[in-house]
Amino acid sequence: MMTDTIAKLVDMPDCSIVVISVEGSSYFLYRGEEHLNQLLLADGDIPLPVQCLNFRSMIDAKLTLGDEVNLAACWGIHPAIIARLRDADSLVELDL
Repeated sequence: MMTDTIAKLVDMPDCSIVVISVEGSSYFLYRGEEHLNQLLLADGDIPLPVQCLNFRSMIDAKLTLGDEVNLAACWGIHPAIIARLRDADSLVELDL
């Protein structure tokens, strides 16, 4: 379930997978843990597209998300996986 703040930010509320990006180099799985294994596989079958909320810094993320979201408790996603989704036009990015 999305927090109210994230729900307001996500421009595709029906996306099954939502990733939070910090500084364009750290990625965290916010929503879609049930798809994590398939997301990690190069040939995994996952619901597309994947929504990615891009924050310029951890401070920006914290100021926007407040205490509602603890990124330390989220699964980290390797940047190569995000690059694969981006290359396949399967990543919808929202710069915040």
